[in-house]
Amino acid sequence: MKSRLGYNGYVIEARSHKLKDGGFSAEFSVEEHDASGVTETQFYLPDTFPAQESAIEAAIQAGQQKID
Repeated sequence: MKSRLGYNGYVIEARSHKLKDGGFSAEFSVEEHDASGVTETQFYLPDTFPAQESAIEAAIQAGQQKID
């Protein structure tokens, strides 16, 4: 599952992946759009999450903290 969100002039794309032994992992990227194009930086969360929604929410929050 993935979710995109605009935040303070950036775009956060949060992604979750189902793990083989249960739970979900989460990662996100922060996109900066300017006159020269798009710069995307990817990050991975070390935690596992019980539900897909909680993984996406954690990735969005981590993206917002990274931008702030």
